Amino acid sequence: MPEGAVILAGGGETPPEIPQTIARLAQGAPIVVLAHTQQAIGEGAERSAEFLRQHGAQQVYAPDTADPEALLPLLKEARAVWIPGGDQNRFMERLGSHKSLIQAIRGVYERGGVVGGTSAGASLMGALMPTGEQSSEKPLTKGGCTLAPALGLLPDAIVDQHFLKRHRLLRLLCALMENPTLIGIGVDENGWALVQNRTLKVQAGQVVVAQVQGKTRQHKELLGADAIRLQVLLPGERRRLP
Repeated sequence: MPEGAVILAGGGETPPEIPQTIARLAQGAPIVVLAHTQQAIGEGAERSAEFLRQHGAQQVYAPDTADPEALLPLLKEARAVWIPGGDQNRFMERLGSHKSLIQAIRGVYERGGVVGGTSAGASLMGALMPTGEQSSEKPLTKGGCTLAPALGLLPDAIVDQHFLKRHRLLRLLCALMENPTLIGIGVDENGWALVQNRTLKVQAGQVVVAQVQGKTRQHKELLGADAIRLQVLLPGERRRLP
């Protein structure tokens, strides 16, 4: 079964190359916008859908419902899913408990389609996602970065966004020291990357990739690690993911 593609956009302005890439990979098949990150689902979905249409996408659906059963038929026919920015926690609160729907989103990828998002939508692509709750006074401490389950399109990753612009390196390092089997991907604002065949390629901006190497340690609430490998990838550069 062919693997598809995952688009990770760091927030800010979405360049036309993203909807153009979605349209190309969708190959004329249905594209579903899930704007459940946003307060007003329908308005947010239609804005994203119109942007996709302006740049060549066809058969774009912008459902205005939080009913998972109503979304399932669309997802089963889709070859692309796009999730705009907003609040990743809101998305999971609305849809995360519906296992069939989460599997339907993954199914788009598993049958060779493309799934992606910007800002909060990008954070949803990992196995775990930052909730936004973290300690600014003690950033590298146990519980210093609160995580929650995400969609798992990239099952070995934690994805963060607006990464350099909002100084989020410490919260990602904290998350990795508590989850050392995962890899951290920090996409900066106005940057984006395409993941295909387990290889991440930066398309614009900067992407930070972090991975714990060796053992992690803990002394009371303090976290430690033997080594953490950091890469700052530039446009055109690649990183093989686990």
